[in-house]
Amino acid sequence: MMIFKTSIKSLTLLLFLSTLLHAGNRNRSMEFYFIPQYIEGKTLDFGGEVKADIDSSVSFGLGLGYNFTPNWNLGLLFSYAEADYDGSYYDENGDLAHKRHTLYTSSINLVGTYNFLDGDFTPFVSGHIGYTYTNTGISNGEYYWSCPPPIYPFPPGYCYPYEGAYTDNSMNYGGFVGVRYDFDNHFFIKAAVGVNIIDYNSQNSADFTIYQITLGSTF
Repeated sequence: MMIFKTSIKSLTLLLFLSTLLHAGNRNRSMEFYFIPQYIEGKTLDFGGEVKADIDSSVSFGLGLGYNFTPNWNLGLLFSYAEADYDGSYYDENGDLAHKRHTLYTSSINLVGTYNFLDGDFTPFVSGHIGYTYTNTGISNGEYYWSCPPPIYPFPPGYCYPYEGAYTDNSMNYGGFVGVRYDFDNHFFIKAAVGVNIIDYNSQNSADFTIYQITLGSTF
């Protein structure tokens, strides 16, 4: 066991020294990336027995950024998520209702990242701020018409009704810590954990813990 621990420490030190000596290819480059992410569930309390017990879920994001130096990156991230939840709310008759719904969220964020090392392997920190659109899945009692363009399989003039839902538009912000590795073929991978806080009008903080794996390419 002692030999195993010593070997791990030696390998870690060797990897660290090699990254210091080997400059990466991030300098003045664009990058495009795809982010699968796992979002931990959370219960939000809005007061007056109105609550949303949100399940954990898997979502995804697409990002585009620019590396000003091997250390500094600024980009835009678009993300989408769906999560089932048990909701307690007052219906149109003023009665407290309990029902299971699906929460739909889409976000756009400005993301700033600092890579601590210039080499292919580096730990990093990032911060983001943006805007989140939320569809609660709870009917608002109104109906609308949608008329898609005349593209197959929809015939010209085809329209269909759909039921409206309560929605919300909120600011969000947060940060992540993680590690990154750049391969010689301009492919990179990142692993990170962090928090995203959505500015809902809830009595407890809407801070969601998120685990990310980023797959991307520099060009």
